[in-house]
Amino acid sequence: MSRLAVKREKRFENNMSSSHTEERERLHWDVVSNDYLEHRPGYPGQFFELLHHLGVGLPQQDILDLGAGTGALAVPFAKRGARVTAVDLSEGQLQAGREAARRNGVEIEFKVAPAEETNLPSHSFDVITASMCWGYFDVDRMALEVPRLLRANGLLLLASLVWIGQEDDIARETDKLIFKYNPRFQEQGRGGRSKIVPEWSKGRFSLKSYHEYKVDLPFNRESWRGRMRATKWIGAALPAPQLEAFDREHTNLLDQIAPENFKIRHQIRIQILEPEN
Repeated sequence: MSRLAVKREKRFENNMSSSHTEERERLHWDVVSNDYLEHRPGYPGQFFELLHHLGVGLPQQDILDLGAGTGALAVPFAKRGARVTAVDLSEGQLQAGREAARRNGVEIEFKVAPAEETNLPSHSFDVITASMCWGYFDVDRMALEVPRLLRANGLLLLASLVWIGQEDDIARETDKLIFKYNPRFQEQGRGGRSKIVPEWSKGRFSLKSYHEYKVDLPFNRESWRGRMRATKWIGAALPAPQLEAFDREHTNLLDQIAPENFKIRHQIRIQILEPEN
């Protein structure tokens, strides 16, 4: 068994941890970085146009993207003229992010660090962003770190892009398969759920804007398989033999129920907050 497979097996043995910060340590994002880069869909252009009107992602803004992964926010912001620093705990994810930046001809500063302790200079950023990752952070520590890093009138953007299983046969049957291989999927859902005004923000941040809407994103069989391998429920959580078994069964399922090209409905959520002090 390879060292990478052994690492997967050890992580899977401890797969029943319940807290978000423990889950962050348990999941192994390095091994899904290529699927993330090649198959995980980015936010559509209308998302960034809306953010522009809300004062986020403007040219010459200094933006810190936490939990940046492969650059789903960092790269588009840089393409729009922002100065972006991308922080993540996973070197593999950031390496894929560097490749995404290279493909798009943009410069981004990448840094391996925990979001709670970036060691970046105080009051250096106009906007701090986090896509699909805030729940992994220690929010009590983040409530101190975000105001430290933001300049006056700085903003915090929390965003999510989540497929909707209930509105599409392909997504619905895929959800059933994910649950078969990882029962925690049904317990916790696929993520992205949040209150309009998060509990952790009360007395710390003010909500400036909230938006929620649905979009249909294009896939083919290969890219939908890759999208599922990139999830925390499958590629980042399962040991290698189970991941391979899931992918084989998913391939057979898609051969039976899916055309070569199709669309999957996703839900986008945007929260923009600012520190109260």
